[in-house]
Amino acid sequence: MPCEQNGLHINRPFAAASLPPAHVEETGWDILLALYAEQRGTLGLMKLASLVSASEAVMGRWLFALEQRRLVTGDDGSSGAVRAMLTPVGRELLDRYLSATNDLQVGAHH
Repeated sequence: MPCEQNGLHINRPFAAASLPPAHVEETGWDILLALYAEQRGTLGLMKLASLVSASEAVMGRWLFALEQRRLVTGDDGSSGAVRAMLTPVGRELLDRYLSATNDLQVGAHH
């Protein structure tokens, strides 16, 4: 649905569908963005913890909360190492959010 206000034209679906998940604070959002940026779709937990500068305990709480919201899942793969990855729901949410923010940036430059 296009949105026009004060000459700003943005093609985007409902804004709420493109916003970060409610009650996801900075660490949770950092986890989602790190997983989204990983091209293969999976990160080992130690690498993920270092990327978001979180302790093992904090990572565990956030991964549990994000898994409860169906945004991430764990996989022990063939190596037996636990890895975190976005679910299709999580990837779609980030696709919509990043697309909406890109539309805002493009609209702001016109």
